[in-house]
Amino acid sequence: MGKMNLRLQHIASQVIVAAILIAVIAANDYREDLREEFPGDYCKRHNICCNNRQDNCSVQISNTLCYCDQFCNWNPGDCCPDYKPFCLNEPIAHPLKACIYNNRNMKPLSTVMDNCNVCKCQQDGRVVCSQDLCLTDEDLIYNVNSISDLGWSARKYEEFWGRKYKEGLKLRLGTLEPSVRVKAMSRLSSPHLSLPRSFNSVDKWVNYVTEVPDQGWCGSSWAISTTSVASDRYAIQSQGREVVNLSPQNILSCATRQPGCNGGHLDAAWMYLHKRGVVEENCYPYIANKTECKFKHTRNLRKARCPPASNPEREEFYTVGPAYAINNETDIMVEIMNSGPVQATMYVYRDFFSYSGGIYRKSGATRGGERGFHSVKLVGWGEERYGDKYWIAANSWGRWWGEHGYFRILRGSNECGIEEYVLASWPNVYNSYRVKSANPKFRG
Repeated sequence: MGKMNLRLQHIASQVIVAAILIAVIAANDYREDLREEFPGDYCKRHNICCNNRQDNCSVQISNTLCYCDQFCNWNPGDCCPDYKPFCLNEPIAHPLKACIYNNRNMKPLSTVMDNCNVCKCQQDGRVVCSQDLCLTDEDLIYNVNSISDLGWSARKYEEFWGRKYKEGLKLRLGTLEPSVRVKAMSRLSSPHLSLPRSFNSVDKWVNYVTEVPDQGWCGSSWAISTTSVASDRYAIQSQGREVVNLSPQNILSCATRQPGCNGGHLDAAWMYLHKRGVVEENCYPYIANKTECKFKHTRNLRKARCPPASNPEREEFYTVGPAYAINNETDIMVEIMNSGPVQATMYVYRDFFSYSGGIYRKSGATRGGERGFHSVKLVGWGEERYGDKYWIAANSWGRWWGEHGYFRILRGSNECGIEEYVLASWPNVYNSYRVKSANPKFRG
């Protein structure tokens, strides 16, 4: 019977302890809330700090009591808000606060991306964001589309969202400003023939003009535009005997003294194609990265272990003649119509990345922004009914951008420098069916 009573007493004591713990936890949670809701000088105002446990060492807080004695440390929820800083001389510990940013809850010290900027929830509940200029944003798109007579429209591209403008300038362009050698190139002048109001190489030479590539996040337009123009001209000048897709990776990895994905010079690309030659894309695929050159000691397709060429007579790499510059708007048109697409350079402003369709011209939405330099492929021209003349150009950002990878840009006024440095070259085809040019004359 005595053992039974002891057991009952033990169980009863455990129940009491559990009840006390529950009460303490509840009180602790309750007073934690009170401290946030009723901060202030309680112990300090009454100038009390007591040793050990003294129940009368207390102060009214809301509808309960808080304590300024050492015993309250056993249950910190009992202590007055200023007990530790006043009685123990400890620094005030401010609770971390959550944040709200763009109608989104954020935990303390957490981060969230706002387009290209990182936003962090600070300890005091403020949100602080980095201030980088983004490649595109909704304000820019809205401003462009608000200009009724601009002639082109903009839209949001997920591929560009979250990227900084400086990334776009460095990795989505890649052509370095023309060197003295390019500026000194011989300029081609052709007889001024009767030219149509519109012309498109894609329509005239079906299956001869290569697809629009996507250079990815690699500043390689200097190599891509060069091999794209050369590929088209191989197919056109060979009358289909050599329909090829030449490898920009071959130039990107093998052209010496060029920064690769950080840009390159057009004269270096054309010189490499002229002196060394390249293979096709299926032998040296594009990977948007400069790697070690695969072909250092051979110019033979078989030794390079490339798939058989479309022309069984070809054994060597594909080369071209010396590059030449084209003189003016009319000469550019004659060159495209007679010999195929040409390479053009242009300045790129921030609004161009958001181009969706229409005839591009730089807008006021990019006022004051840094510009980049780019190279593209001109395939034709046209004219609107209300008089605006334009070039048709293939970009190198994929078919998801612009007008299925192409864009139109104002013609005849050197918009963005598009008519200033226009280059081309004759391919060294392996047949006797070369198309004759319109008796071109070179002049320095």
